[in-house]
Parts: sequence; C-alpha cells; structure tokens
Amino acid sequence: MKLYEPFKFLTDDECDHIVSCARDNIQVGTTLGRSNVRNNRVSWYKDSTNWSKWIEMFNKIDPVIDWIQTPQVAFYGKGEHYGWHTDTWSKLRTHVRHFTLTCELQSAPGARLEIIDREISLNKGDAVIFKPQDKHRAISPTQGERVSFTIWAMALNLHKS
Repeated sequence: MKLYEPFKFLTDDECDHIVSCARDNIQVGTTLGRSNVRNNRVSWYKDSTNWSKWIEMFNKIDPVIDWIQTPQVAFYGKGEHYGWHTDTWSKLRTHVRHFTLTCELQSAPGARLEIIDREISLNKGDAVIFKPQDKHRAISPTQGERVSFTIWAMALNLHKS
C-alpha cells in the first residue's frame, strides 16, 4: 500500500453496512471558519470494532500512528460538494492528522475525488491514502448519490508550541 495509489479497503457488504449505519444520523457538514467550502451531509461512524486493525494498517506506512479520529461518512447528492481544502489541524493540539484515507462506499456518475493535480478513480470499497496537507476536493455527482468514508490517522504532535 502506497500513498496516492488506490487499493481495496472494504468489501461491498462492509460498505453497505457503514452506509446503513450512517443514514441514521446525517447532519449538514461544517468546517471551522469556512462556511462556504462545503454543503454536503455527514455522519460519524462510531463503531470502533475495526479501529485497531486500521491503526495497524497505517503503522505499516509509518509507525508513529497511535489513534484515529472518529471516521466520517460523507453524502454528496447533485449540487453537493466539498471545495478545495486541507485536513490539517491546529499545531496547538497534542496530536495531528498524519494521513487521510478516503474510501468510496457508493459511487455516482460525475462524482469524484481530486487531490492537488490528481483525479482519483475509486470503485466501491476502494480507498486512497494521502497527506492531510494536500489540497483536495469532492466533486458533486451529476445524478444519484456518492457516499465516501474518511479516516484520519493521528500521530503525536512533535511540533506543539
């Protein structure tokens, strides 16, 4: 598994289960200090059954990962998007986002993930891992609904001021 290279992360059944769980608690997505960057809907996936397995997976890339934030399930219908942004956090926190993983739970025509100068094609259950400081965005579908799953791998902030 390498950064920016899609890989199979979840089975179709796992994708369907996460989407089903997430539909029970959908809310409007928000960003700190930038209200116009996104208008999609989100839910938080609080089932921690696989979290230790996912932390181990990230540790194969870099062993500094010691926890993950509660994963986010994002819903994108026609006209819903998440504009260019980064996933970085304040340097005042004890931990920082070290990797972002985005997995396609449900595809829709026209919807896609773009990371800086890369357009990433993901099929159901496929994921890509990238650095949180990379600018990226989610393009809205032309029809249907795209559902994605995001995990932020956290590491101790060695640069905390």
